[in-house]
Amino acid sequence: MDRIGEILMIEWEDSYGVESGWRDISNYSASVLTIKSVGKVIYENDKIISLAHNFADETDNTPMQANGIMVIPKACIVNVTSCSFSCRQFESEQKPPPS
Repeated sequence: MDRIGEILMIEWEDSYGVESGWRDISNYSASVLTIKSVGKVIYENDKIISLAHNFADETDNTPMQANGIMVIPKACIVNVTSCSFSCRQFESEQKPPPS
């Protein structure tokens, strides 16, 4: 699926926890850690998808750039939601501070 350039929210399960030292595990329990990542798809293959949290389009002076790139294994993905928004819509919803 070609989703390059789309803005997605990906819910995925991550590993966590590195504790040092010995621990009593007789009553140990753990749960799944679900992460929500939002970004622009900059790369995808059959095993991974890469989101950029910050990105800049190409200009006359600079190449297309990205920062805050998250690489997510597809085996960990629980849900994918396509996001769309308008900055004008956001600006019109902002209310001026009370006088």
